[in-house]
Amino acid sequence: MNYEFKLPDIGEGLTEGEVVKWHVQEGQSVKENEPLCNVLTDKAEVEIPSPKTGKIAKLMAKPGEKVQVHAPLVIFELDGNASGGVQSHSVAASASTAVKTSVAVADKPAEAAVSATPAVRKLAKDLGVDIAAVKGTGPGGRVTEVDVRGFSGQASKPAPAAAASADIKIPFTGIRRKIADKMSESWKKIPHVAHMEEADLTALVQLREDMKKEAEQRTIKLTYLPFIIKALVKTFPEFPMFNATLNETEGVIIEKRSYNIGIAVSADQGLVVPVVKGAGNMDVWGLAAEIERLAEKARSNRLDISEMQGGTFTITNIGPLGGLFATPIINFPEVAILGVMKIQDRPMVREGKVEIRKMGNFILSFDHRITDGAQAAMFMNTFVKHLENPRTLI
Repeated sequence: MNYEFKLPDIGEGLTEGEVVKWHVQEGQSVKENEPLCNVLTDKAEVEIPSPKTGKIAKLMAKPGEKVQVHAPLVIFELDGNASGGVQSHSVAASASTAVKTSVAVADKPAEAAVSATPAVRKLAKDLGVDIAAVKGTGPGGRVTEVDVRGFSGQASKPAPAAAASADIKIPFTGIRRKIADKMSESWKKIPHVAHMEEADLTALVQLREDMKKEAEQRTIKLTYLPFIIKALVKTFPEFPMFNATLNETEGVIIEKRSYNIGIAVSADQGLVVPVVKGAGNMDVWGLAAEIERLAEKARSNRLDISEMQGGTFTITNIGPLGGLFATPIINFPEVAILGVMKIQDRPMVREGKVEIRKMGNFILSFDHRITDGAQAAMFMNTFVKHLENPRTLI
């Protein structure tokens, strides 16, 4: 009998996904929970696992093509009889199920299924390697080609050298193209204006240093972001337009009463923005733990779709990479985004004397349709006031 597997519901409000790449081909046998393909949504690239053990009779889309949720994705041949009836299957799966499958498989005991692509499994077989004995270093513990070759004592194949004068063509697909689409939409729809303010962060640097011992005891990585979020949360009630969205269809501005702060994270698969939900209800320690959790999941490509939805304001932390000024693009349909630059020693005049202080620049990009430069200046003045008095934030 043939079995029709339909694209599952991989996130609230998502109606379609783009097939990025297939891990299988027609005629190939697969086992349950082995990866079938990667599908790109508006938020992330998601791996779709096989729901059955069987043979791939037909792939219903090519890489780059879009598939509607609950539309046929793969036809399986379960009993070797391609002319038999078709059993339809549509899973109302959650995003976390789709994203976490490889992790769940990898976490099983060694007699259990191993997370690896068919190509890697074939390589292990060709090299005489028991893939169950190989420790995976890929996302979610997946066994990679490098892992198999390293286990067998064989070095990875060197990449073929390109001709010195040959141009390199890189497919503009996947997360990179999705980022481009989102940025283009934001830039076309929103008249961006940037306002920069500097802050004396000497007291904040000292406070974080004083809290490091407690952070070690709590096994929490304490960065400056929790303090920045707390300063924003204290500023929003006075300037609610910066934590809002514009509904152009209804002609209304919606002031958000919850503070869901997106944190831009640079990961191997591209820029992703996990969201700290309910930031106004957390203390510095709670924020630090949640930021660390989300960042780790983002870098290992294990974020749930729900963890990237519902943002009301975004922070992009450029500081660790250096730089004094940037013009962040707003995460549409939000109203504003805050760019955080590096902290450095600078000479400043205080009470007529020159002192070396820990200074940092902050850039607010905002939607000029919703608010004006005067409000942006006052917003930043208030934000900086809170940040320069960090003990009021803990």
